Amino acid sequence: MATIERKLREALDPVKLEVIPAYGDPNGSHVSLRVVSKQFEGKRSMQRQQMVYKVLWDELQSQKIHAVDKMEVLTPQEAGL
Repeated sequence: MATIERKLREALDPVKLEVIPAYGDPNGSHVSLRVVSKQFEGKRSMQRQQMVYKVLWDELQSQKIHAVDKMEVLTPQEAGL
């Protein structure tokens, strides 16, 4: 989980980041994400999700992450920050 957080912080400079193991998975192979970043401004939801998946691609391919069960991708304004 620390690697996921580090990669997302480095790539997207989030104002707020939550990486939560889904279903209580201690290995973090199923995660839920909430990413609030200024980099999402002017982008549609699908484009934002693609940005996140691009950052996590290696972890998905190596099966360190099996699935992203939920993803919220918001601008600071949308998140009320």
